[in-house]
Amino acid sequence: MKTISKHELSNTMKENYSDLINFVTTKEFKDAFSDMMRLPQMDRPKYVIDVFLNKEALEAKGIKTPEGILIQRSTFGDRRPTLFCVKKWLPKKYHHLWENVNITFDNPYDDNEIPRDEKAWRKPLPTEIQYGMMTGMLTDSS
Repeated sequence: MKTISKHELSNTMKENYSDLINFVTTKEFKDAFSDMMRLPQMDRPKYVIDVFLNKEALEAKGIKTPEGILIQRSTFGDRRPTLFCVKKWLPKKYHHLWENVNITFDNPYDDNEIPRDEKAWRKPLPTEIQYGMMTGMLTDSS
């Protein structure tokens, strides 16, 4: 395995983050995101499915996802109310060190409610369960 310097990995990550930032800061993406954020919090997961995960709906809004960029639902062990993320895989030669870069988009939350201890590293919920809880279709009460 070829040795890779921290500087090389850092520069590669910066380049790939720049691609993500350039995409999510387009007027069309920001407009679609603003449309979603004007909705009630419980309606936003459906918007993600109907718009951000729907190629035809994105194109209708003038959004063309660049080659190599993926929009997907995601969850994390700390249980942040993540709506979706925009991801780009790093070249394979870096995967033994770091696989991808991403920008996540969450519903607002109280930062004090997100664990910073070992709970933050628990297994994430399946996206369907987290989305069910975010939409109110599934509750954690008995």
